[in-house]
Amino acid sequence: MEAAFFANQAVKFFLLYMVQYGCGFLAAQKGVKVNYTRKINHFVLIPILINGIGDGLAEPVGVRFGRHKYRVYALFSKRQYHRTLEGSACVFLSSLVIIAFHHDAFTLWQWIAALVLVPVCMTLAEAFSPHTWDTPFLFLTGYLAVFAVSLL
Repeated sequence: MEAAFFANQAVKFFLLYMVQYGCGFLAAQKGVKVNYTRKINHFVLIPILINGIGDGLAEPVGVRFGRHKYRVYALFSKRQYHRTLEGSACVFLSSLVIIAFHHDAFTLWQWIAALVLVPVCMTLAEAFSPHTWDTPFLFLTGYLAVFAVSLL
């Protein structure tokens, strides 16, 4: 298990390094403005923070305060698991806060669109993703939503 964990971390570190190196190359060699290349790293970062904080809090909040349960299936299984609206609300609220703190990564209209789109998309992804597969669904949904907003 430890070897798999370290291999996973090494791959993530390498990919993040390559994104940052590529951004630096674009700024230094191709004349792309630094404020654009710098913001790409915020787009690596926003879904990770939402997943880490929002989904990280969803479990303990749902267990302790969850009164409104709903069911989700495991991937490739008929077995059902319970989630709570209170836990899912952690994803929504953390998305709002994290987007608010990253306002400098967006234009005004992008920021407004991100405040509307990203929390809803991330919450729905967490709510309807198969049991134990919420992290990949959150990352995919988060990156697609932030990318869509960046096109505005």
